[in-house]
Amino acid sequence: MTETIQMPPANLLFVDDEPNILKSLKRLFRGAEYNVLLAENGQAGLKILTENPIDLIISDMRMPQMDGAEFLSRAAESWPNITRILLTGYADMESTINAVNKGKIYSYCSKPWEDNELKILVNNALDQKRLRDERQQLFSIIEQQNLELKSLNDQLENKVQLRTEQVRLSLQKLDGAHNALKKQFTNTIKTFARIIEMRPGIKSGHSKYIAENAKELAQRLNMTADDVKDILYAGLLLQIGKISLPDDLLRQPLTDMTAAGKKRYLHHGQEGCNLLNGIDQLKNAAELILYQHENFDGSGEPRGMSGSQIPLGSRILAVVRDYISSLDGFITGTALSTETAQKRLLLKKGSLYDPAVVDLFLTLLSESHIEDERPVIDISWTQLQPGMEAVEIIHNGMLYLKDQILSQSHIEKVLEMRSHSKDLILRVRV
Repeated sequence: MTETIQMPPANLLFVDDEPNILKSLKRLFRGAEYNVLLAENGQAGLKILTENPIDLIISDMRMPQMDGAEFLSRAAESWPNITRILLTGYADMESTINAVNKGKIYSYCSKPWEDNELKILVNNALDQKRLRDERQQLFSIIEQQNLELKSLNDQLENKVQLRTEQVRLSLQKLDGAHNALKKQFTNTIKTFARIIEMRPGIKSGHSKYIAENAKELAQRLNMTADDVKDILYAGLLLQIGKISLPDDLLRQPLTDMTAAGKKRYLHHGQEGCNLLNGIDQLKNAAELILYQHENFDGSGEPRGMSGSQIPLGSRILAVVRDYISSLDGFITGTALSTETAQKRLLLKKGSLYDPAVVDLFLTLLSESHIEDERPVIDISWTQLQPGMEAVEIIHNGMLYLKDQILSQSHIEKVLEMRSHSKDLILRVRV
């Protein structure tokens, strides 16, 4: 019988020059499953790393003498197996990109953070690290068992069968660990997409809508399972490049942008691709994000590709993206009805969009929605505005509002509820 291994507490290192931030992080991660170590600057953090086995680092970006990018870069050079997370503000986006490239960080979290989402991010990171360690251990076990099988080759058949069964069980366990790692990675991408959409000006709920519908279209087009997975990841992270755009540009409809503003906006696909550069599992998804603004007739950005030169995943994402953006007014400056938004897709077939993708998407809409029903999306509390049509607001599993237009007093009540609980679901109609 295989012995159950009790996992030791995870060793966390928090680095920040503000004592109050360190106290808050230590309080958030108190418990038997964590050992928390604190450092008030990068040099002190490096000293702790030389003296203690650390599983995960959370470092602030802005620190005197040695900033978070330099600290994480030096940590990555000497201790590459430690998972690294960066705390950063929106004003530090250029430095954050530098940290992603130099420090090879696992992820980053905006300050001020949301406690539950930060804990989820840390737990997912630790789970992935433990699964990688377990997989390596399993590979070692299999190698050892294969050596034993060679020595037992001339022995009784029942011993051979016994060892073979042990190998089979080990492979089964390895396969289960691998599947768990893939599922954990997908959940991490979904969490990261929600964090991106907490930035004011980035449409909350759009990424999930785009990803789910693009995935359905890819499956109907008989794309491979790997291609469908890449389209799902690309849909969830389609807006990642927008985090570097200024607030005033994010608030403008496409029709109100100057030529320079529109060019900068359309560049967010390239910036998103750059942010994901170096993450092997997202290599293909990053390419789909890069070409999301290519037009079917060759008039798009960044390379002016046309027709089948454009990756099919990018052509799919563009159709779903612009449909939901038409409904909220971003494309034309005025929110369109579903009927008018669908007519716009038909009008732009062959110029902006792949005709086959448009026809398939309209078929999908006709099957899944009644006439003139606008999509329902999940949004973050940071995106709440008076006048929104709330389909349902659920607090701690209890329905608070259903089918109402939100007033300022409703929003104030929702924010008050959020301060007492993290279990808050907000669904609105586009």
